[in-house]
Amino acid sequence: MPLRCFMQEQAPLPGSDAQAVHYPVCEWVGDGGEIDAEHPLNRFVCAWLTSDVNTVEQCQNVLDVLAQVASGQRTHWALDGDAFNVDVHPHGLQFNFSHVGPDDTAWWNLPEGRLPMQPVRELVSAWCRYLQTEPR
Repeated sequence: MPLRCFMQEQAPLPGSDAQAVHYPVCEWVGDGGEIDAEHPLNRFVCAWLTSDVNTVEQCQNVLDVLAQVASGQRTHWALDGDAFNVDVHPHGLQFNFSHVGPDDTAWWNLPEGRLPMQPVRELVSAWCRYLQTEPR
């Protein structure tokens, strides 16, 4: 499962004395080498990794919990991050945008935000390896 990882630069507002900000980003790359921003692995998983799981420690915590849920040590785990709420169950993960609440049924528990555990685990592992090698 190819993952493209790189450091993104966000320039300051023109006329500002602020410095540019650099942060790690990942994108899932399709079989043909294309990057489809609307693909669920990009729209949900890579966006979550970039925004809410952007340190080695956070990645390791997620990998540990995924293993615990997969092995039956835990039956459920929930993470409320800056950009996403993620519910982990043995059958997979449900991604919801943090700014949406469960009472907004048109945007809560979208079917495309429901993903199997294995591809998510593979992406988190690849992201963690990148973060371990990329100097900040």
